Amino acid sequence: RNQQRKRHMRALQITKELFLLTLKTKPWKKDRFATKSNAVLIKKALERLGSVFIKLGQMLALRPDFIPPVFCDELYSLLDNVPSFDSTLASTILKQELGDTYSKILEFQSIPVASASFAQVHKAKLKNGDVVAVKIQRPEVYSLVQNDLAIMRFLAKLFDVLFRPTNKLSNIVEEFESWTQDELDYVLEASNIEKFDKVAKLVGDGIRGPKVYKELSTSKILTMEFIDGYNLTQIIGFIRNKDAKKLKQIGFNGKEATLKLIRNILETSHVHGFFHADPHPANIIYTSDGELVFIDFGIVGSLSKKDRILMLRYFRELLVGKADESLDSLLKLCGEPVLMNIGEVRLKYRILIHNFMETIEAKTYLEQQIKSGPILAETVNLLQNNGVKMPVSIVRYFKSFETVEGLIFALYPELQIKDMAKEFRRVSIVNIVDAIPAAISEKNINNIVLSVIDSLEKNLVLND
Repeated sequence: RNQQRKRHMRALQITKELFLLTLKTKPWKKDRFATKSNAVLIKKALERLGSVFIKLGQMLALRPDFIPPVFCDELYSLLDNVPSFDSTLASTILKQELGDTYSKILEFQSIPVASASFAQVHKAKLKNGDVVAVKIQRPEVYSLVQNDLAIMRFLAKLFDVLFRPTNKLSNIVEEFESWTQDELDYVLEASNIEKFDKVAKLVGDGIRGPKVYKELSTSKILTMEFIDGYNLTQIIGFIRNKDAKKLKQIGFNGKEATLKLIRNILETSHVHGFFHADPHPANIIYTSDGELVFIDFGIVGSLSKKDRILMLRYFRELLVGKADESLDSLLKLCGEPVLMNIGEVRLKYRILIHNFMETIEAKTYLEQQIKSGPILAETVNLLQNNGVKMPVSIVRYFKSFETVEGLIFALYPELQIKDMAKEFRRVSIVNIVDAIPAAISEKNINNIVLSVIDSLEKNLVLND
């Protein structure tokens, strides 16, 4: 009976909060809805509701195909800081989950170093001397999440009926539900970390994930190496405060870190097809050894071989101003949707590319982006407004890339466009070389050779 009362009170809280939010933001006034002030109101409402609503907001921040970019930008900074639960209870859960292996823990700090909606993190020391971070899932969080998801499904269906959006909110909630179930499974997160680490070693750029202690992990407990250092949010603060002394003291070099991050996002995604989809500065720690360590692997992304090739083609065509070709590559990534107004879309896209190419000779990447505008966000917005649904993997890649762009501007604003283009060319070559053994066989080698010869003849002989 007490549980039922809690569910009713929670439903009442959610209904009241969303009703007041609707009155304040007036979503029926479509021409005035997508504003910065409304984005702030939505973010604050989600923070008050907590639990899965914060997670939904964080997911929607990765979905510019569903909500306006101004909302994405604001929701990306959603805070998931909640009071910690009792440390005695945390210790009890840890003992129950680990059983006999709990004896490997020598010291357990009762005060958590971080606390969020789904879990809190405690620092501990093992008998072998290793210092670890122990992520403990909140008690009863699973039932709370299931209850909130049921309410969310109902509200999403109601929203679709009332406002008839191009991309149904109920589809987003269905995808979110699957994502949330994964985020509550720490065995899966441990697997994500280990997979990323394997890929990162192949890239060899000094970026990695924390070591995972599988024998001290379960679906509700995740034990990892404790990473000591400064997260990039703190380092960006040093840069903005012009604290050169502190930066020199910790040995941080903005140019080196930026080039590592660019190489990592491009090579992990385009060559290996698996990447960290939330490289927020708070999720990257700079260590005393000069490493960049990614943490929080609740959101990862993967790209198929076809996606990787099409994405690289899109960027290469974009960088040389081929508007129609780059748009075609992007539409192929989206399943080649039939657009009744494709002529109008192409015209608007050509204007975006023209503005981009007009600024391509800018001294720095930051200067170019300021002059031309954020090309990726504007492109996604154009497709979204014309009913194109982008696959989740592509949206996660774009958002990840945009986040790294933000880090570039904060850590090393002097980066030149040619440096970015150079990395795209390098990754394109690596990707093609990697694909050659699978692509060449006795059956098609003649066609490939003849195609190359034909291309050379057209360029060297016929155009002479």
